[in-house]
Amino acid sequence: MYNEQRTFIPNHILISLGLLGTFSVIICLGYTYKLLQDLNTDTVNPVEVCDKVNHLKIPEYIAHLLLSIAFVLRGWWVVGFLNFPFMFYNFAQWYEGKHQLDPTQIFNVLSRELRVIKAKSAFFLMIVAYSIWEWIIWVPPDYVSAGEGYHVVKQIQVSH
Repeated sequence: MYNEQRTFIPNHILISLGLLGTFSVIICLGYTYKLLQDLNTDTVNPVEVCDKVNHLKIPEYIAHLLLSIAFVLRGWWVVGFLNFPFMFYNFAQWYEGKHQLDPTQIFNVLSRELRVIKAKSAFFLMIVAYSIWEWIIWVPPDYVSAGEGYHVVKQIQVSH
């Protein structure tokens, strides 16, 4: 059987949770970047932007946590553990109370916030590309037997 279960949670639920988490984080980051970029050009009110961005922070952190858990439970250890530095950064920001943007100080931290959002977005887009690449090469074609080709390396996921 290909796609061997590793947990009591079905693989299709973990894959769906991973996709939902990835795209939720990317959408939150994209919308936050758009709001902060508009603030950078001074076309919007800082109080409104900070309020909207602050409402997106906790859902982004929760989606990121669920995404990392789904990857680790699915067996994608590398991708799951590569999420930990960003999760640690998110936790440190939340623990210190720096996850909320202050409208009076927003222009002092605007460039840093934009850099962090760009880094997170690039990382999550790489996760999407890696996930698509893994899904393409993971399913062996019917004409390749179980002991041949690329899937010899992946004996953990292919059972005889």
